[in-house]
Amino acid sequence: MACKGTSQEVNLELTQVEWQEDLDFLKKRVESTVPWIEENETTNEFLRVYETLSATNPKDGDALVFELQRLLNSLKDEGCNLPYFQSALGTKLLPLKVNWFSDGLFIVDANAANSSLIGAQIVKMNDTSVDEVFEGLKPYLNADNDHYKKYLFQAYGLMPNLLKAAGFGNDANGMVLEFTSGKNIRIESVPLEVYAKLNRELPNDGVFEPLAIDHSDDNYWTEFFPDTKTLFVQIQKVVNNETGDSFGKFVSGIESLLTDGKVDKLVLDLRYGGGGNGFKLKSFTDLLRDSERINKRGNLFVLISNATRGTLAELTSILALNTKAILVGQPSAEGPNTVGDTKYITLPNSGLAISLTHTLWPTSWKQDAATTLTPAMDISYTHMDEQANVDPWLYAALQFSKEETPKSLTENQIASLSGAYKINGRKVNLENKNGRLFLTMGRKMKSFFEIHTEVYFDSENILRTDIEGVELSVSTDGNGNMKPTQLMWNQQQFVIQ
Repeated sequence: MACKGTSQEVNLELTQVEWQEDLDFLKKRVESTVPWIEENETTNEFLRVYETLSATNPKDGDALVFELQRLLNSLKDEGCNLPYFQSALGTKLLPLKVNWFSDGLFIVDANAANSSLIGAQIVKMNDTSVDEVFEGLKPYLNADNDHYKKYLFQAYGLMPNLLKAAGFGNDANGMVLEFTSGKNIRIESVPLEVYAKLNRELPNDGVFEPLAIDHSDDNYWTEFFPDTKTLFVQIQKVVNNETGDSFGKFVSGIESLLTDGKVDKLVLDLRYGGGGNGFKLKSFTDLLRDSERINKRGNLFVLISNATRGTLAELTSILALNTKAILVGQPSAEGPNTVGDTKYITLPNSGLAISLTHTLWPTSWKQDAATTLTPAMDISYTHMDEQANVDPWLYAALQFSKEETPKSLTENQIASLSGAYKINGRKVNLENKNGRLFLTMGRKMKSFFEIHTEVYFDSENILRTDIEGVELSVSTDGNGNMKPTQLMWNQQQFVIQ
């Protein structure tokens, strides 16, 4: 079959020779483009899948596409993928929008023919439980972690041809869904443009619900909660709005509000979107870090979800390492060192477009292999919440109770600890700032990794920081003088020189 692509025709009826040529072309481009391909574990897994596909005759067009995605998924990076929704493929889905709530997979919107199903919970797909189908589809879902795979499943799980390729049924044009009522209904798939008209209606997604203000066309916006000094800031993409203020002026506007004393709490919503330019973030992150009014425990909240990725994941990580922000919500789609820039290549015979990551933008130590950013405050979002128009992220942030203030260091301890050190080859400082001790580290080229966190007394041998899972190990002499010896960074330990 051949269909129109964005730059050329796509041909999914390949001979064995053409299939092998496409595989070899992709292998060479991966080896010359993907930054971490030299790592043994990644290389071995990629080559294992590559050899399997090389020994396989090209299958039908759908299977060919999904097998290529399985190969790319062995790289364990969301940016390396074959977009299922590229126009040339003519992808079809069920005419439903679903959301995987804490209590199950529910239909939240549908076309007119299936509108009676809105609110129903799906328990089986083609006579297989939702959980089993999800596990079977994981190799075909491009994501760094299972949190984002679950998010992608909300769309990709509605592709009958993908379920067929994964061994869940033989119908490439429709799917039988079973609901909690026990009723089974076969639903026919529709073109992507029909599916795209439906709405998932997530809380405050482009809409400030307390005042019913629509911001659906804005990449970023602010609103005050009624009769408060609590500012709600939502960012969906870090690129200039098509109309109105640039991102720089947007940040300047927030700065004016802070300077004029009009804000005493800021809730930053990063649950939706993720694209943009990370270099635009510096003025915003510095503003929040340096604000004495906002940069306090309980005055700055960052809302995240399993869709928080890209530039918004970078923003989340930077704030976690440089402010007293409290992360609220669900584990993010990407980790501190997995956000990267991508470029597209086109396979010579099939004409398929492939995305490959070519540059990573780290926000942590190289050894940090975390694939997600974990919230300090977990939330549960149920179908009942959605029906009642409840936003549990906001509720958690607004109802936060002040925690016990960490124990400060003495003047003598601060004096003995202050100085310049080296950690993992990087220059870091322990700085006395107005009688408080801070661990600081500046950025390097091609990196967004920087640290500015306060240090507190925990015990004779341990100092706490504002960063979850990050502590300093110290030695103490008979006079109470302290010397830092190790940085404990989640599961990593670094010697302090």
